[in-house]
Amino acid sequence: MFRPVRDRQAGPFLEWKVRIFVTGAVLGLAGIFLDERWMVGAAIVVLVLGMAIRFLSHGPDGGAS
Repeated sequence: MFRPVRDRQAGPFLEWKVRIFVTGAVLGLAGIFLDERWMVGAAIVVLVLGMAIRFLSHGPDGGAS
């Protein structure tokens, strides 16, 4: 049975993660709508950078700080 862990926190960079995701999503959708490959590529780069922020939120012990 699946039991979610309730004692985990969102992390210190949650607001930045959301902002970067929204920016990447808007860039991606605009690139698809306008048929601009460079804009879609920029959206992918922005989303990868947002994913990389996840690794900044870990402390030296490997757990979430």
